[in-house]
Amino acid sequence: MRSLRYIAAVLREFWAHWISYLVLSGVVGILISLLIIPALRWVTRAVLVAGGVPYLTLTNAPSVIVNHPFTSIALLAIGILLLALVYLQFAVLLTGVNNIHHHENYGWRQIARAVWSDLRHLRWTSFVFFAPYCLIVVPLAGLVVGSSLLAKVRVPIFITAWLLERPPLAVAVAGIYLVMTYLAVRWLRVLPHAILGEMHLRAAARQSWRETRGRWWFFFIRATLLGITVWLIAYAWSEGLIGLQNWFDDQKYAYVAAIITMALMIIGKVVLGAMGSIALLLFLIEPDQLSSTTKATVKRHHGGWFYTGISVTGVLALALLILFNAVYLKGALDSQPLAISHRGVDNGNGVQNTLPAMERTAKEHPDYIEIDVHETKDNQFIVLHDENLKQLAGINKTPKQLTLKQLQRVVVHENGHHAHLVSLNQYMDAAEKRGQKLIVEIKTTKNDSRAMLTNFIDRYAQRIIAHHDRVHSLNYGVITGLRRRVPHLYASFILPYVLVFPKTDANAYTFEETTLDDVFVDAAHDDHQAVWAWTVNDADSMEQMMFIGVDGIITDNLSLLQNTIRTHDDHPSYAERMQFFSNSLDNISAQSEVD
Repeated sequence: MRSLRYIAAVLREFWAHWISYLVLSGVVGILISLLIIPALRWVTRAVLVAGGVPYLTLTNAPSVIVNHPFTSIALLAIGILLLALVYLQFAVLLTGVNNIHHHENYGWRQIARAVWSDLRHLRWTSFVFFAPYCLIVVPLAGLVVGSSLLAKVRVPIFITAWLLERPPLAVAVAGIYLVMTYLAVRWLRVLPHAILGEMHLRAAARQSWRETRGRWWFFFIRATLLGITVWLIAYAWSEGLIGLQNWFDDQKYAYVAAIITMALMIIGKVVLGAMGSIALLLFLIEPDQLSSTTKATVKRHHGGWFYTGISVTGVLALALLILFNAVYLKGALDSQPLAISHRGVDNGNGVQNTLPAMERTAKEHPDYIEIDVHETKDNQFIVLHDENLKQLAGINKTPKQLTLKQLQRVVVHENGHHAHLVSLNQYMDAAEKRGQKLIVEIKTTKNDSRAMLTNFIDRYAQRIIAHHDRVHSLNYGVITGLRRRVPHLYASFILPYVLVFPKTDANAYTFEETTLDDVFVDAAHDDHQAVWAWTVNDADSMEQMMFIGVDGIITDNLSLLQNTIRTHDDHPSYAERMQFFSNSLDNISAQSEVD
């Protein structure tokens, strides 16, 4: 009951001064989204271009460190700057929330002075603690409040899936998350002590550790209840308006009503998102009991220009929102991505990369079937994803250790099915008979022959072009080789993770969905390059990818993807469009919470 009364007090506090809290979180969010993040991207891109590094991702980071030391030092400096900006973000938010709550002098100048005073006592060694602190605490706090500055600091889904498929590693990952959760609660008071109490970070960490000793469950349950309460309120608001629009859809004025209800839904999401952020910040400041204050001490130091600016901005934002709703609800912003079957299967209908699975999947008419190929011992090409046959065939051998004929005798098992491995020639023959287009991923290993790419080009390039197939690869050397030697062959560069938009001559990017956003998609389109999202297996994520405008979606669940695309291509109702928008907005917010 104490926690419920506490949550009620926090929500009352927000609504008592909701305009001030909304302005605070809104101004910080706008500055970060429209100024700081674009500036960081520009500087990072400039550093990479100056260093002759076309892209930066997980696969080439070690070589960049070894071969481009000055670029690495510059990127490290940018990383330190990022940490400083994250700290600054929380300093502004905590100081502002604390001042509004206690009705102190909360003009922007006073907040700036307080933040500057706090930053002056920071030492360089503070970042040795703050870096792991951000990685541990901020993502977990992101359930309610997060930092878009750290939105890309996350483990890609495909890595998580790979870990979860291996029980020992899955247990280890679960253990790591439990430790992170434990530390996040024990350190929940670090930033308030460091920022508001002007302590050094390590001293603040020791103080937080003392305050939470023996009270871990108390703070964990209270924070969890706070998050659930905020989520329930936001969910009820959105679903209630969508339900209301369901009724309006049968009326003559359905379109006008939809514009209004969608505007209310979006405005509510913004306000309630700010409520969630402010609620957690108040919890960090006063986790035991929220102090009560009187309004008599309120002193505002904003000039008339400030309120005029806020009013004008609000009116312009509302006008743009209504215009967006009017266009969106008519379907003018719809996009229809390519439906691409990952490894030639649909929801476990066969063994990946085999002919029986392809035959079944091709009957569903995907735009493309994506397959993988490895070079064999006799320099042929086998259709296979894994670098070792142990998981699918129980044979501890690599494709490079066996000839094509030996590999064609291997039987692989998956999803209750079994089939023989086949050569790339066999697979392409079968696909061409069905009129099924392919995307061929060229897998590379350190054991490949020097002539691997040449052999592939000589044998398959013109055939791929003639059949309108495409190619992609994680190996940047493969992509540059293909684009240089066969410019008419469509080649996509696979990126599992990227911090800044790359500069390559690939036709497209196959991008892991976890950190893919509309900024990346827009940048690719500006350079006349396409974006394929992989591997997207649930309807919400599919909707999000469609919402940000990707050109193709690679999935293990082809039928679900086709149904999702069909739903949004078959004249959905206004309520259904609102639901689609709401789900997409929630997914995006989950990756980059309202600041």
